[in-house]
Amino acid sequence: MEVSLSRTRIGLFLFLFLVACGNRFDLSTERGRQARIDDANFHLSKGECDLALNAINPIYNSPHVDDEVRLVTASAYACRAKFNFLALMGNLTGASNYFNAIAKSLGNSAGDGAATDIYRAIDALSENSSKMSGSQRSNSINNYMVFIQMAVVGIMQRNYGSPGADGSQGTNLVYTTGSNPADEMSNLDACALSASISILVDSFNNSSLSDSSTQGLVTSLNNMCTSAGLSSCVDIPRDRTACDGTNANSITAQAVISEFNNAW
Repeated sequence: MEVSLSRTRIGLFLFLFLVACGNRFDLSTERGRQARIDDANFHLSKGECDLALNAINPIYNSPHVDDEVRLVTASAYACRAKFNFLALMGNLTGASNYFNAIAKSLGNSAGDGAATDIYRAIDALSENSSKMSGSQRSNSINNYMVFIQMAVVGIMQRNYGSPGADGSQGTNLVYTTGSNPADEMSNLDACALSASISILVDSFNNSSLSDSSTQGLVTSLNNMCTSAGLSSCVDIPRDRTACDGTNANSITAQAVISEFNNAW
């Protein structure tokens, strides 16, 4: 009788254990949602970008999505783009040229598709472009948005500017509405670069960031925008898909990229 009872208890314990494990990621419970977030963060800590995305996507695509989930999702896409936040911050601190610091902080190579993943990170933070103004977003989202936009800048530098090991410019970024020279930036990338500058400055203005390095970069960008004939960087259109090579957005992107070359 005692043996039978022990087996019954063991069987009940195993049943409850399996049921509990099966419900670990139940999105209808706060515990299940947190388990998803924790699992994604665990994979991110190990550089396992795709596993992090697989972990967070169910809650990101659910009615339970919130800013914490958006940040983890954006981080997973940034991970795939080889964006290293700590390397960027280390290089920016005390930099004599912020554009060199950004260029040498990215680990992507020209044409490797990193831009696509960074664009997806931006979409996660902006709620699929429905919140393109920093005033519509929380401080935590704006804080990270600033650095994600730096990643856009760095990717474009590496895709088109052939930077050296120290981040210095190897060749000018080329974008013109008057012709189509060799090695010209695509309309998407040109618009994305100019938009990133606008979003970066606007996000900083609506963030809780106050470090001197980020402030110094924003000041440099504002000076660059003034040289491009704009009253402020935030006046640059923020739709990365809006350039067609001839329209007003393209003309603005051309002016910004010209001054970007001078500043870099």
